[in-house]
Amino acid sequence: MLQFVLIILLFIPTIVESKGAWSYENTKQWLRGHHYCGGKSQSPIDLHFDKSRRDHRLKQLYFEEQDFSGPAELSNNGHTVQLNIKNRYVLKNVAPESEDYKVEQVHFHWGHSHDINNGSEHLLEGRPYPLEMHVVTYSDLYSNIRDAMVNTRGLAVVGVFFELSDESNPSFQPLVDALTRVQSHDQRTSVSEQFILKTLIGEERMYRYYRYDGSLTTPPCYESVIWSVLRDPLKLSRQQLQAFKHLHDEKANTMKDVYRPVQPLGSRKLFRSFFAEDIDDDLKQRKLILENRGHYLTNNMILIAFLTSLLIIIH
Repeated sequence: MLQFVLIILLFIPTIVESKGAWSYENTKQWLRGHHYCGGKSQSPIDLHFDKSRRDHRLKQLYFEEQDFSGPAELSNNGHTVQLNIKNRYVLKNVAPESEDYKVEQVHFHWGHSHDINNGSEHLLEGRPYPLEMHVVTYSDLYSNIRDAMVNTRGLAVVGVFFELSDESNPSFQPLVDALTRVQSHDQRTSVSEQFILKTLIGEERMYRYYRYDGSLTTPPCYESVIWSVLRDPLKLSRQQLQAFKHLHDEKANTMKDVYRPVQPLGSRKLFRSFFAEDIDDDLKQRKLILENRGHYLTNNMILIAFLTSLLIIIH
């Protein structure tokens, strides 16, 4: 009897994690098997400068390398491609006087083969990017990521946008080369040691980011994530982007539009680590266009109201 109970206990985590099959084809159906997906602190969100507040306590994030050697493993899990880099890095400065967070894995989100605009999960001022990378870490207060993900702020994820460039990103190429070896579900391969996550992202980029409390962006959607979304995107070429669009899921269908739509910010606070003057010219221009559109619509509405009133008086 005791042996039977022990066997059941061993399988409980697997049963809980696999409850309710899901896909990106209808994200609204996630709620049926995973009630957390209907919570009020869900991710991703649309990041707006005007809705954020600078928090002077937010310091530069950085990845501290650990004493670990050997190639990282890339795998196709049917929903995305995942780079397993456990024990290689520790994420520092997640929060004031907080514990360190151990890097577990890196995965990606993208659109479909003919779309070079959509693909990211988070939006920046309403704008999507063609690719988004998530560096998933967990608090060192827990022995593993499965224990951490069910606890408040047990996870910390760094989101990184990619934008298209005429030139390839050499720091990203070793991982892109490995994609050809994981085009089918459950395939695994090693990635050249020339791929260095810390080098790809760069230290300067880790100064400027948005911060909010959110969730996993896939089922079970646990609301246990400290999100840090870097403001400055990385570069990749169209050829590098297309390499992600040759991957297939467990049904041998092309993986496409592997991103969740943005969720309401609600009553949550959105913080940023940078000053207003740090906004780049491109973002300032987009904000100016949006503001001008708002003024234009407001003025038109006033004019329409005035003309309507005038017509009523005449008649």
